Amino acid sequence: MSEAMKVADEMAERKEVTRVTVFMDSQATLKRIQSDEPGPGQVLALRTINWTDALARKNIHVEYRWVPAHKGIEGNEEADQQATKAAYKYCGSYTETQNPPPFLDYVSFSHVSRRLTEVKWEESKKEIKEMGKKSKHSYRYDLVKRGGNGAVMGARKTIAARFYQLKSGHALIAKYLLRIGKRSDMKCWWCGHEYQTRDHLFKWCKRWKREQKRLWVDGQEGEEGYEGVEKVLKKPKISLPMSLVFAEEKCSQALMDFLSCTDVGRISGVVEEAENSDHEESSDGGV
Repeated sequence: MSEAMKVADEMAERKEVTRVTVFMDSQATLKRIQSDEPGPGQVLALRTINWTDALARKNIHVEYRWVPAHKGIEGNEEADQQATKAAYKYCGSYTETQNPPPFLDYVSFSHVSRRLTEVKWEESKKEIKEMGKKSKHSYRYDLVKRGGNGAVMGARKTIAARFYQLKSGHALIAKYLLRIGKRSDMKCWWCGHEYQTRDHLFKWCKRWKREQKRLWVDGQEGEEGYEGVEKVLKKPKISLPMSLVFAEEKCSQALMDFLSCTDVGRISGVVEEAENSDHEESSDGGV
């Protein structure tokens, strides 16, 4: 609508025009441009009203007429395409958001909120495009430059999630489940030890002895290899709290490799334990 008025104003500059008639098939638009009150479509109404006033000052009479939808009328597709282009050109463009027209003395909060959202998404899209998205299902954005942990950001989402859960202590281990009331004891469901803590799972649990040796002593060979945690921190594992190991970024790749090879931080063991317990009870009942 406002674009049509702008075109009429430009035509008036080139040749004598005393009357402009605008046809539209939207009754809602006709009602909206009669008022500049805050609300949906306010910015478009303000533009239309200001263009109408500008033409009136040039002694050009503007008339709005409603017509039925142009379905089945030749040229409808072309008119619709031009209207769509005009709408996209003057609704939500990044330049206009940064430099709004001078006649917008006041706008509604919903309009301001929408404009801020548009700016945010435009900036986010530009930033993501510059970083380069490598995978749809993993933390593979180039966030290392922004202080991110490269080993974790390059891992699968499920493993990265377990890493941060174990690092914060809010993981699916017996100690945490007991604290939140989901278990009645701290028994390790992997090896049967009395206490299943984070240190136990990473250092002493018999179920993961081979993986623990690789984590603490052997490390990983090859081009992308790493040294064991004991070599990196130059202390034996018995004197290294897991909080310190998780805090040291040089140990992150070894920890991620350990998690990818084990089920530490998963609840599957609890389910298996419950199923075995039910099975035993049913067997005892049969006897």
